[in-house]
Amino acid sequence: MMSKLIIVVLILLFLSGLSGLLEIVFYNGINADGILQESFFLPLSFILATLAVVLYICSIATKLISAKLKC
Repeated sequence: MMSKLIIVVLILLFLSGLSGLLEIVFYNGINADGILQESFFLPLSFILATLAVVLYICSIATKLISAKLKC
């Protein structure tokens, strides 16, 4: 069974991908007036992906430490 931390990591990765997709679909490019269209979705996708990676590393470290303490 997956731990709660791994489930949170998967949810964060899904939300990161969804945020990146929303950035591509709605806000990517330059509009007719020559203004660059940016939104909060692109930074949000990087923030969520970074948080997911950090939590995954913490999950691995927790498993290694608990396995080492059991021995």
